[in-house]
Amino acid sequence: MLNAGPLMDIAGQIETEMAAGNSEVAASEARALYETVLDQSVNLFFSDTLLISEPASGYGIYNPRPNEKYKRDEPIILYAEPVGFGYGAPGEGLYSINFDVDLRVMTEIGEPLADIPNLTQLTMTSRYKNREFQANLTYNLSGFEPGRYLLLTTFRDKNSAKTGSFETVIEIVE
Repeated sequence: MLNAGPLMDIAGQIETEMAAGNSEVAASEARALYETVLDQSVNLFFSDTLLISEPASGYGIYNPRPNEKYKRDEPIILYAEPVGFGYGAPGEGLYSINFDVDLRVMTEIGEPLADIPNLTQLTMTSRYKNREFQANLTYNLSGFEPGRYLLLTTFRDKNSAKTGSFETVIEIVE
């Protein structure tokens, strides 16, 4: 067998533990493998992003919006699950997740209309290194004429140099 590195070593250990019937140890090793992959990721990425009807009440607890059409001045609510972020250490055994969020509004073909850096900050503090983080984002595009728009949302991790973006198409109607 080729020596493929530490990730393959951990995967091999998981297989060994499963074959021996040690599911608890295998699960612990699988978590370690997942954490290693996320820690070594170069950028943030998103396991889910979508338009929602009202703010999510928790991770994965949301109601998708049936379409991307909004009346003028209607708030646009997005749900996002960033992955691969770093952790701050605010003290007393706590971990923090911290993002700055930027918004770029573009025409449907990508022509920039508005750049809004540092639109909001998202934070969470926990005694556990949570890997699941959900964000509710509410945008108000009052003043924009009816038409289709492309929203580019960028998360900048304040605990690492990682960034990640996602695009959302919306339509403003009369």
